[in-house]
Amino acid sequence: MSWQIRPYELSDRPAILEISKRTWGGYDQLPSELDKLMANRNSYMFVMEFKDRVVAFANLKVIDEGKTGWMEFMRVHWRYRKRGFAWTMTQRLITEAQNLGVKRLRLSTTTENEATKRITDRIGMHRLLHMKLFWKGNFRRIRWKDVSVPNVLVSTDEAFVLLTDFPSLVPKGILVDYWHAYDLTKDSLESISENIRFWKGEKNGKDMALSFGYLRVFRGEPMWCSTIYAVGEHSFYSALSQQLQTAVEHEVRGVLCFHPVQYQVGHEIPGLKRNTFSSILVLYEKHPPFDTR
Repeated sequence: MSWQIRPYELSDRPAILEISKRTWGGYDQLPSELDKLMANRNSYMFVMEFKDRVVAFANLKVIDEGKTGWMEFMRVHWRYRKRGFAWTMTQRLITEAQNLGVKRLRLSTTTENEATKRITDRIGMHRLLHMKLFWKGNFRRIRWKDVSVPNVLVSTDEAFVLLTDFPSLVPKGILVDYWHAYDLTKDSLESISENIRFWKGEKNGKDMALSFGYLRVFRGEPMWCSTIYAVGEHSFYSALSQQLQTAVEHEVRGVLCFHPVQYQVGHEIPGLKRNTFSSILVLYEKHPPFDTR
């Protein structure tokens, strides 16, 4: 056999960095995440060797207190694509998920990712959730502001109370954070990120929003990541304004934001109309039996 799949080793890092150079136009998140994945005891990282060369990578992360097998970071070297390697790696992750006894498989991607869509169809995964997203690199000061709905900082406990009292804020009780999706629990709120900050927006008991954001380092530069949940247009845009102004305060070079699909951002807000990548995140799910044929 000219190929094998084995656990990731630290010595594989240069090969993974090489693979990432031509992934997502050179803006691959994986290089920034490798160390965190290795430090997470619930991550199961695999590489494929083909003719003694590392040509693919994938990770299975167990989340939601052991319920979910999260499939992520499927990468194949550009010279070795369209050979079925991504499907073979997917089968390995599914086998690992079966061995671990997870109750469901999940993954997220964007609507543009046709390769992942083919795999989800082959597995028999169904679409569970949609969220819009936008990414703004080379972020600069933005003059636009919306303060029609006041936003105040709240604690994690207060954020959890708000989300449980108003379940319509978070569709299907699934919390989206930085390309991941978690069951809405207090533990998930506390664990989704270090140094996270929550804001509550409310006016007259009608317009309601909860947003959260935090700093990440991407390609050596600070980036502000946020998610906004809102019921009402005014509360959404005020929460968005709060996140953008906080990003300015932190002098970040990029902004990534996930938000409900019914609101427009990229072509509506001054300062975001140009060179802003917009897409839709799709969350897929599969319950047993996990067919690997």
